[in-house]
Amino acid sequence: QHRGKMLLLGDAAHAIVPFYGQGMNCAFEDCTLLNRILGDYGSDWEQVFAAYQAQRKRDTDAIADLALENFIEMRDQVADPVFLRKRKVELLLETKFAGQFFSKYAMVTFQRLPYSLALERGRRQDAVLMEICARVERIEELDLDAVYAEVRQRAAFDA
Repeated sequence: QHRGKMLLLGDAAHAIVPFYGQGMNCAFEDCTLLNRILGDYGSDWEQVFAAYQAQRKRDTDAIADLALENFIEMRDQVADPVFLRKRKVELLLETKFAGQFFSKYAMVTFQRLPYSLALERGRRQDAVLMEICARVERIEELDLDAVYAEVRQRAAFDA
């Protein structure tokens, strides 16, 4: 009975764990997209709903995945020495290459990247950084310029 007559959006529409704290931001993105789609389709609700679903689903799935991955990371990896080195290297890279390098967490919380792009880039970048940090015992052994160049090249940082 309600099909085609109701659109659930905003914070309550996204069943995700709260480990990125993106509920309200995700809701604002929902509203922004809906407003743009209403500009395109007016009150043709069937097209509005279809366009909204088609354009939003990928990013809402991505933030759900990101939040769950962040929970698992906090639960399982905070005692892993390689992971701890990776986190320190990320902070050093964000400082040295401010405005150019962003951790996956920063891509989600402090950039205006679509969640799906942050997820994709963040996963590639994390894999490269974990591999680099597994090669050394101390982060002082790393040349940050070389690490940054390797991340950009191997993780398709600019893609």
